[in-house]
Amino acid sequence: MDVWVCSFITACISALFWPHLPPGWSLGLILFLSLTLLRYRRFLLSGLLAGILWMASVGYWQFAWQLQPSQQGVAMAIEGHVDSLISSNDIQRFNFRVKRLGDEAFHWQQPLVRLSWRDPDFALKQGQRLKLNVKLRPVHASLNEGGFNYQRWAFSSGIRARGYVLGGREQALLENDASLRQQWLDRLLALNFTHSGWLAALSLGYRGLLKPEDWTLVQRTGVAHLIAISGLHLGIVGGLAYATSAFLLGRLLVHRPQHINFHRLALLVALVLTFGYAAVAGFGLPTLRAWLMLALVTSLLLLHQSWPLRRLFLYSFFAFMLLFPLSLFGISLWLSFSAILIIWLVFWRFPVVKARFSLATAGLSMLRVQIALSLLMMPLVAWQFGVISVISPLVNFIAVPLVTLLLVPLCLLGLLFLMLWPAVARWILSLADIIVDLGIRGLVWFSSLPVAAFPLKAVPLVVWLLAAIALIIFLLPPLPKGRWWAALLCLPLLSWMLPSKPSGWFLHVLDVGQGLSVVIQRQDRAIVYDTGPAYGNSGSAAQYHLLPFLQAKGINALDHLIISHHDNDHDGGLDKVQEVMPVRRLWGVEKRCPQGWQGEWMGLSLSFLWPPLGLRGEENNQSCVVLIDDGQVTALLPGDIEASAESALLAEYGQQLNASILIAPHHGSNTSSSQDFIENVKPAHVVFSQGYANRWGFPTQQVLERYQSVGASPYQTSELGQVTFAIDGGAIQVQSFRQDIVPYWYMKAQQNCLFCAQRH
Repeated sequence: MDVWVCSFITACISALFWPHLPPGWSLGLILFLSLTLLRYRRFLLSGLLAGILWMASVGYWQFAWQLQPSQQGVAMAIEGHVDSLISSNDIQRFNFRVKRLGDEAFHWQQPLVRLSWRDPDFALKQGQRLKLNVKLRPVHASLNEGGFNYQRWAFSSGIRARGYVLGGREQALLENDASLRQQWLDRLLALNFTHSGWLAALSLGYRGLLKPEDWTLVQRTGVAHLIAISGLHLGIVGGLAYATSAFLLGRLLVHRPQHINFHRLALLVALVLTFGYAAVAGFGLPTLRAWLMLALVTSLLLLHQSWPLRRLFLYSFFAFMLLFPLSLFGISLWLSFSAILIIWLVFWRFPVVKARFSLATAGLSMLRVQIALSLLMMPLVAWQFGVISVISPLVNFIAVPLVTLLLVPLCLLGLLFLMLWPAVARWILSLADIIVDLGIRGLVWFSSLPVAAFPLKAVPLVVWLLAAIALIIFLLPPLPKGRWWAALLCLPLLSWMLPSKPSGWFLHVLDVGQGLSVVIQRQDRAIVYDTGPAYGNSGSAAQYHLLPFLQAKGINALDHLIISHHDNDHDGGLDKVQEVMPVRRLWGVEKRCPQGWQGEWMGLSLSFLWPPLGLRGEENNQSCVVLIDDGQVTALLPGDIEASAESALLAEYGQQLNASILIAPHHGSNTSSSQDFIENVKPAHVVFSQGYANRWGFPTQQVLERYQSVGASPYQTSELGQVTFAIDGGAIQVQSFRQDIVPYWYMKAQQNCLFCAQRH
């Protein structure tokens, strides 16, 4: 049976890389073949087919309900309950479990949607039942190399749509039953501690109050795992519950018959109490993973069964694939199980043989674990987050026992007294707040060290896997033929890290929503044309897309930063870029790009064609128009110029405007891309940088037809994500994020929906 389970898990993991789901008609055939092979004890093939069937069924179930085109972007009434823990804020972002959408009621499958609400009419709480007037759209995100894949995260979280609550009096609070977890959070925040956000994360698993700089701090120091409710917290609760209940049962039942097994009763009490704590922590996936493993171990102990750790791990993973298959698409699952495997590997390789406990033995064991975790988790962390924390082993060596033995018990004790004796809770949590403050100061000091952490450019997963295998081989006992040959597995990583000098150059049009940001790259040098929009207090496209992209490409400074004109969707991220990255030459800020300026950059010719000196009037028509030429391929970047500026450019330059690649003026607006302009430029490729389902309808149908009339291949960032042109020797290769970099089935909701066309 172990073979069947292992092959089932392998097939489930393969779903991460499927381009499409198996056809719906094939599912019955797959089931028949799997059962037939199982009957004839062909466990390997039967398990593989069962895993494929399971993940395909999960995929079709997840896509069974999708917003219809007639429901997208229109006001609708929905009913349901708040699913997220919420703290006070001007803009609330929360998950909402829908029970009714318009006239459609949901019973078995209640879709989860992500909503935002500016200045809510009443205080939102987890557990409330509401009736809201909203506008919804399918889950869609801007996607670029190096950036956070929000769409995959939403899929792994089961979120089917996103939208916002409309203003007006249509909103109604139907039931005001706040969850116990929400009540705990409210009482904690009412105490108004300096580090309430950290205390909420450590005690309740609520991390919504942590700021971006907090996340940067824990990532640089390698302690992010300590602020997630997981095996660490459940282990503390379970250990304390077992010890306390065993002691009390022994005292209370000391004169009872000896056949009463205090050990079994204490185990059951610990299991029940840890389940209760998992409920208080919101049944987060890391918490549930830890509790399932604890439940499995407890069951084996009660049944006097002894399983090797290999089987325990295998069946725990199997159970989680059955109960929470979508978690396969999130990084949390892989971080958790990787850490468990590494800890097991360390204790298998370096067993503790001393019969008596000693601080020296415990310290040495902890140091080995921290070093092994830092080294062996490095490939996964570096691949996912693009950063390596050098000081992580030292920081964790200090922080883990402090958090485990002191801080978390204090937080849990304070949480308990919040409901029983608030005055005592305040005293306990104030002590925890002081410890958190000292801990943050220590983390800041470690993070400020020059060698604390360093960013890495993007490296393919397979390269990191080879490096991880090499590290594991070096950790194993000596092999019969030595193990230094494993160093060969690190050569691909070394080759990726060394500077490369390709002969060609790249033009990347980033997906920044309704805005524009273009990166011209050659080797590890770059020019940036526009920075995309700012999102008010929520950051900017530069923070979420442009800067992570540049880091992924190994670009640490900009030779030229060109701002086409002063509209938010083009210069909204300027301040953030200047704050983070050195810029050698900045154009278009103090004054417009000087018409007629020409320069050479990395073998490419760079020319400013527009605007003329002293031009006044419409801001769009003052956009900096840039022509990039390598002698064979030309790219034209015209900003937001309108038809009048296009005519003036034609009158001055004529056929010199001919370009192989064109960024469509003004995102595809009908006020630009005039027929004469298109016929003179004659682009082979045209890119529309615009937001998904934007309210202006860019690019308009008329503009698309004009470009099609000259044979131009159109690309829309809203549909394709980042669009990259690789140019070398006159040849142009086009690659997009959704079709080439991440062309997987879970990024294509409508294509995988069997029932969308039939539902009305």
